[in-house]
Amino acid sequence: MKKNLVLFSMAFCFMAGLTAQQQAVVLPKKTFAVKEICKTTWDTPKGLSYKKVAGANLGVVSFEVMDKKRVAYLSDAVNEISIADKITGHVTDKFAVAAAPHDFVYDKNNFYVLYENGVLVYDEKGTLVKIVPYPSNLVGAMRVARYNKGTYLLMPSGNSVQIENAEGKAVVENHKGWITETGLFVLGQLNGANAYKIQVSDAGGKSYEKTFTTTLKTAGVYVVGANQNRLVLDVQTYVSESPIQVERHIVSIELSGQGLGNVVSDIKTPDCYYVLSNKDVVLANDGTVLDMVTAPQGLMLFLLTETTDEKAAHYPSELRTMKYHFNDHLLQASDKNK
Repeated sequence: MKKNLVLFSMAFCFMAGLTAQQQAVVLPKKTFAVKEICKTTWDTPKGLSYKKVAGANLGVVSFEVMDKKRVAYLSDAVNEISIADKITGHVTDKFAVAAAPHDFVYDKNNFYVLYENGVLVYDEKGTLVKIVPYPSNLVGAMRVARYNKGTYLLMPSGNSVQIENAEGKAVVENHKGWITETGLFVLGQLNGANAYKIQVSDAGGKSYEKTFTTTLKTAGVYVVGANQNRLVLDVQTYVSESPIQVERHIVSIELSGQGLGNVVSDIKTPDCYYVLSNKDVVLANDGTVLDMVTAPQGLMLFLLTETTDEKAAHYPSELRTMKYHFNDHLLQASDKNK
């Protein structure tokens, strides 16, 4: 099965009948201008580690922008966090974390690393500051988030569970939808063959929803993030259902206190995945989108900025035509002992 579905297999898209709330197709006003801001090579002195294992190729499972000069990468190949210069891509510092990390976030000079039964918190020197445990019945958590000094898990249902409050005390509070940077909870659901529904709720209980259509059959919709005027989604549609093949689009939607508007920007991302990653698209604090693409030649970080220029720079042609997927290059049984 292709990574396009394996990677994003957190099943928070449920089928539902198409409703009268579905909106007519509105063409995006903008696209995204694409700019490569840094590149980091594999297995070099200033690069990132890469490892082939049975069932997956490991490298960078997640990334976080620390500030204007630094970006951090979480490696499941060697179980460490690497801090790289945002311009040169060179790794300037690294430290070990516990084995088998799933995801991480960076908040107030600390790294919150997600594991099967807890979140381990490290400072920038790699010192373990504390452990935030969560109940064993919260099975399948693959993402972690921080909001208002609290710690949240993203569950396979597409809902969030707060496991730590602002006072640092353990809690278990369920919320409908995925917590975003603005405190809004966003839930994405399939809504018929060629549509998806987005529901947005705030802490006060106010909510609104809207249905959007896709040209191809919708395979999934996943929340990237939100700010004061944009909601950013990862929308996937089927190119083929047998064998399974999907294409991904980064989509931004108008967002205001009155509800959801139309799709503003849309861009198709490269079908190039050198390693298995859980988080490869993030919404930065300044409203730009960052897309991490892993290829044989290295990890590339792209800055996506909304633009009305139809001739704006796209992803490099070599990435758009490569169609590299690690599932096609897995370690064979005969190779394990070599």
